[in-house]
Amino acid sequence: MTRVLELLVSLLIVAVLIVVVGVLLPSHGHVERSVEVSSPLRQIYDSVNTLRRFPEWSPERRLDPQLHMEYSGPRTGVGASVNYSGNETVGKGSLTIAASDEDSQVKMDITNDFAGENKTYTITLKPSESGKTTRINWAYDVDYGWNLMWRYAGLYIHGKPDATIQTAVANMANMLASFPNVDYKDQDIQVAEVTGVPVLVLSTKAPRTLDEVAEATSQAVARIEAVMKKAGLNQAGPVRTVTTNWGDDNYVFDVSIPVDSTTFTLDGNTYEITVPAVSDLVDDVTTEDAPRELKTGDHDEDGYLIIEDGVRAKISYSGLALVTEYTGSPAALPLLRLQEKAFAETHGYLYSEMNGGRFWDEATATDEDGTQTFKVTLPVEP
Repeated sequence: MTRVLELLVSLLIVAVLIVVVGVLLPSHGHVERSVEVSSPLRQIYDSVNTLRRFPEWSPERRLDPQLHMEYSGPRTGVGASVNYSGNETVGKGSLTIAASDEDSQVKMDITNDFAGENKTYTITLKPSESGKTTRINWAYDVDYGWNLMWRYAGLYIHGKPDATIQTAVANMANMLASFPNVDYKDQDIQVAEVTGVPVLVLSTKAPRTLDEVAEATSQAVARIEAVMKKAGLNQAGPVRTVTTNWGDDNYVFDVSIPVDSTTFTLDGNTYEITVPAVSDLVDDVTTEDAPRELKTGDHDEDGYLIIEDGVRAKISYSGLALVTEYTGSPAALPLLRLQEKAFAETHGYLYSEMNGGRFWDEATATDEDGTQTFKVTLPVEP
């Protein structure tokens, strides 16, 4: 009986010690890690002020490539949210942007299976004195309250929670390094819905000089205008320059002119400008044995309607796009295209520079002194 009492007393002492030590343990946990990057400050801020880049920087996605994610709320800023669920290692959780201070700090509320409550990420951006680099400081905070199990779990905050922060910081740095390193903060880039219109198109190329590009454009416009006149069509908007390839030596592009009708008559035959079905493209371009020569009324492999003299037609892109305007020399257009690409990357918009996803530029106005205003458009997906 004495030994039983001694055992009970020992257990009681151990229990008291556990409670006393637990009470003395911190009620709050904090860990932070940082990395220095050379990306423009606005790019960094925009990348963390949206959760559409979560798949690229999240440690959870690395642990489970099949991670299921659902977005809600606005695309950027306060209220933007992502819910995720994965394998046994990842579990379920969510992140919601709770506060944003432009080019300075973003705070996210977190739910996951880590111990504690009121869990947050605080991502603080600290530009260097030279302005050439920015330190990303990523902090994790959690409250344990009077839950003694949580307080003991807090002893291991430098385990999985710390590793999660370190992985997120490293992934963020790698992601930013893959973006075009251009600063777009002073360029007004808008997200807009654009409507497709019938256009006549002629492909061309020129050495990368303003004069030779202008000359190639002028010649292409003349050829398109001749076909327009023959087909009874009229110009219905500014001439578009659609970038195919901005090479080291040559610029390959399409000159595109909007027209006022989707139907036209040529040599007694009536044609309609539309986007053909894939089956139509295959029938037009190929036979059972080999590709055949295309004639007026056929569709090429890209879905353009063949007219004549190299001129083709189609309905232009319709959908979501990034749009910006610029007044000055056309020499700046390549930079604007890079700025739109960087904006798309940091905001999580998908884009493709193939076929319907290509950039196009329009000279929308010309001042008395000859200075032009351009509109640059990049088709994107949500």
